[in-house]
Amino acid sequence: MERYITLGADESGEVYGLEIGADGRFVLNSLGLSTSCAVIRPITKEMYEYITEDPESAKELWKLCVADDRTELGLEEWFEEYVSKDELFDESFVYQLLDDEDNPTVRKHNLSIKKRIEEEIEEEDDDEAEEDDCLVRSDYIWDEDGQPMSFRRRVELALVESDVFTSVDDVCHWEASGVFPPKRPFVLEFAPKELLEEYYAHLRETYKEFDK
Repeated sequence: MERYITLGADESGEVYGLEIGADGRFVLNSLGLSTSCAVIRPITKEMYEYITEDPESAKELWKLCVADDRTELGLEEWFEEYVSKDELFDESFVYQLLDDEDNPTVRKHNLSIKKRIEEEIEEEDDDEAEEDDCLVRSDYIWDEDGQPMSFRRRVELALVESDVFTSVDDVCHWEASGVFPPKRPFVLEFAPKELLEEYYAHLRETYKEFDK
């Protein structure tokens, strides 16, 4: 089974992850080209409601279905059926990058949270917080519901802190964005520095669009 490690997020909030082998190193492109990431993107509450509630969001697809004789329904009736199939979002890689315990970044976050809860560690000073490559600080042990902070929620909070979103409530859902390499170093880095530097060096050698 494929395993992934979550690397970081870009300025638009898209989150990148690499496939890794049993040794924990990322799996290189077999053709010697730049190694791409699995990429997922956040969906705002406004966009989610538009996609799931407004027939206009799928009007072009409905037109194609009509043209191909795949439906005789009007837009609104067709949209109700379309939404009921629960196929509006491609959620490939969302679980692997945000929730999977086999993902080293997720596992490290969860173990850190568990340890800090058990030991009741006091808040770290700013310098110590900056050294944590998994973005787990003592002031982020609990979520707004009083539950241990999940890695998914921590990423969403990090996007707010980076001004990608104004509120954590803006992040309503996640979906697959594609498979491609980043064009520059990540704005938010979640994986160990050594692995990130190794990946950046690989991209500088193999990907001409990477911002050196």
